[in-house]
Amino acid sequence: MRILATAAASALITSQAFAGSYEVRCETTTVPYQETVKGGQPEKVIGGAIVGGVIGKVVTDDNAGAAVGAIIGGAVGHENSETTVTRYKEVETCKNVFIPERITDEEKLEQVLLDLNDGRSVSREMIMDVQYTIGVAYDGSWGPMSRRAAEEYLANLEPDAQPEAPLYSLVVNDVVVVSSADASAIDEIKKGLFEAGVDSQIFVDLQ
Repeated sequence: MRILATAAASALITSQAFAGSYEVRCETTTVPYQETVKGGQPEKVIGGAIVGGVIGKVVTDDNAGAAVGAIIGGAVGHENSETTVTRYKEVETCKNVFIPERITDEEKLEQVLLDLNDGRSVSREMIMDVQYTIGVAYDGSWGPMSRRAAEEYLANLEPDAQPEAPLYSLVVNDVVVVSSADASAIDEIKKGLFEAGVDSQIFVDLQ
């Protein structure tokens, strides 16, 4: 079977339930078929007999009529015989094909991924959109490869852990007096100690 041409008609069916759309796609293929035909032409059979010398060598004066009649009869019989031959014809077939699109709403995508990995029911079209978005084969079936890709995608959506705020410690004579993440509060205490004649130091994230 040989594909001769492919034609596509676009945007026939669109649904708000999924990002992609349906298209009618047609292709023309050459297919074989069997046909019964009659035999060859009588004049060609007779001509072949003459060229082969049948009439010239075999036919005599006595049986000339019979021989010629046999040749013509064979030609007619050949004409009336039937033969099955293989021929080819072009056939066009059309079908609705779903063309997935990328889901741009990250919140919606995240929810659908969670639903799929939790085993909830999701339409085949939506699954194909999701698969197309996360970069796996979009066959509409949520298998192990799709599940792993979804887990990786969801992991990348999680915000990075924020670094902990620095801890400020006020030290007097190698003794930690107070520690706090509020730098201004530690600084105020240091000023108060200084006014009282006590020297102190501020350390950050003192181990």
